[in-house]
Amino acid sequence: MTDQERIAQLEEQIAELKARLPKHSPPPSMLIQLDEMEDELAALQGCVQTWAPGGTGAGTAGAAGGA
Repeated sequence: MTDQERIAQLEEQIAELKARLPKHSPPPSMLIQLDEMEDELAALQGCVQTWAPGGTGAGTAGAAGGA
């Protein structure tokens, strides 16, 4: 599975999970699952931005750590 396919899958799963979340007192397990999926999505999107043609992500990653 490519990064783009995994991103699309995660976005769909996140949308489905958010639709199932109760408005009041959501179960902690659902919130943990949502947090983990959003973290993975953010990591994948960062990876895709870094390697995307014309992307500027590669130049800023090192600068943030050294500041």
